[in-house]
Amino acid sequence: MGLVNTTDVLDRADGLRGRETSWLRARRAELVCVQRQARAEELAIVAVLDERDALDMCDAAQSGVSARAERETLETARALESLPAIAEAAAEGRLSNEQLVEVTQLADETTDAEWAERAPNVSPVDLRRMARTKDKPTVEESWRRREARAFWMKWNAAHTMLRFGGELPDVMGAEFEQTINELVDKLRPGKGGTWDTRAHRGADALLSICRRARSTDRDESDHTPTLAPQPNLQVVVPPVGPATIAGVPIPDAKLEQLRANSTIELILVDDTGAPVAIGRKHTALSAKIIRSVLARDGHCRWPGCDARIGLEIHHLVPRSWGGTDDISSLAAVCNLHRHHEQLVPHGPYALVGNPNQPDGLDLTLYAELSAEEALRYGLPPPAGRRRTG
Repeated sequence: MGLVNTTDVLDRADGLRGRETSWLRARRAELVCVQRQARAEELAIVAVLDERDALDMCDAAQSGVSARAERETLETARALESLPAIAEAAAEGRLSNEQLVEVTQLADETTDAEWAERAPNVSPVDLRRMARTKDKPTVEESWRRREARAFWMKWNAAHTMLRFGGELPDVMGAEFEQTINELVDKLRPGKGGTWDTRAHRGADALLSICRRARSTDRDESDHTPTLAPQPNLQVVVPPVGPATIAGVPIPDAKLEQLRANSTIELILVDDTGAPVAIGRKHTALSAKIIRSVLARDGHCRWPGCDARIGLEIHHLVPRSWGGTDDISSLAAVCNLHRHHEQLVPHGPYALVGNPNQPDGLDLTLYAELSAEEALRYGLPPPAGRRRTG
């Protein structure tokens, strides 16, 4: 290909300035359609090259395409092989590339025709949201998110500014975001003063959290058990699919774990995500019951743990498994050492026995309980376990 003459480009722009606005808009629409059709043809070519194992990633790199964009192209091309109606809509130029990428993640063979008609009128953001919440995440996926959490700090070369960043999964991210936003909104200027930037107030909010944590460090002689902070969580519940927090799908087991230790506001939405009903904020357990459990236990009931701060209330038998909110069915466990999240229904372990006795609880792998043992502790038999005799 020859070099583009800058003069030709400028002459073309000058020529277009003499065109009417209506003509320019119509011409642009034609060109957008042509680009979309070309993209659909490219995806068909990529699918065939993929079949022949003839894709060359070096060609993509030399064309200025990132590895991420190339993977996205390949995934979309493969998905279109089983979505003929959407592929036809793309060939007709009715779908932008962003819409096409997202709808191939959302549709399947049974909904292909439906989404071929709907997707051109749905924004990529909404398609992405629906694709993200199409499938309910498993407990294992929730654990993988938790294990991927990260935080880093590094001083700049002059050692004058500390840089930091990281990633937080689902509920941790939602709690952090809400806490920072609430603190930022509280940092109002004094009378007659001017508002500082949100970026400055965000930095000040982080520092206020650090100062508060240092100022509330307790003397080791203080044996008073302390409940962990209870976040306010908005849980979106669609007609089908998983509940979400901050737009992130969560497994039912994770929601069960949060139930006793958060203030939850349920928001029922329709198929389009529009709210149809908002429930009252509520806590699952009364303050009286929580105080009674903390007074009885005094520390984390995980064997060998004596943590007295950051405690949460755990249902020995999860409510979704038929458990109750009776004090004899509850135990205090900590979140400092990740003990609560390792217990059923979200984790693999079960605390079993009588929490009213100091030595009444045992820790066991739930999957290793026999059907008889599970029944004795009020738990459903683990999958694949049968009663004997």
